[in-house]
Amino acid sequence: MNQWIRRGLGILALGGGAIGLSGGMMTTMQAPATLASVLIIFPAMAFFLWGIWCGVQMLEAGAQAVHCNAIFWLVQVPIIQGSSFGYLAFCGAQIQVFLKTNPAELGFFASMFGAQFGVYLGRALERSAFGINLFAVAMVFLLLRSLPVQASCVKSD
Repeated sequence: MNQWIRRGLGILALGGGAIGLSGGMMTTMQAPATLASVLIIFPAMAFFLWGIWCGVQMLEAGAQAVHCNAIFWLVQVPIIQGSSFGYLAFCGAQIQVFLKTNPAELGFFASMFGAQFGVYLGRALERSAFGINLFAVAMVFLLLRSLPVQASCVKSD
């Protein structure tokens, strides 16, 4: 993998994780602690800490850095907004594309740098939407292409 690409991915993961972690800490200090907020904030903080760790691994060119970062970016691909469940996570950057239902509508939703983590259950929405983070898809593709190709198990004559 190109050294500049490795550094760029490391900075995105590390920087996004740091922004998310600091935002999560501010939210924790300002909001009253309820069971629901604790159940959401701890996975969010773990996600952002994971981002920091993955970023450091990329910057230090760790042995498993590419694998860890590929999984980290893969977790950021799906975006779900429904009446019973919602999920969104990004760390570093995102470019969202959605398919909204009832009536069906395909479109570009948002792009930004930073960090966000959201999970909800039982939220009343007019329309459901399913999408992907195109930036995360590109990062997963880039990381998987840089992995060494392993030899096949089939013996050729």
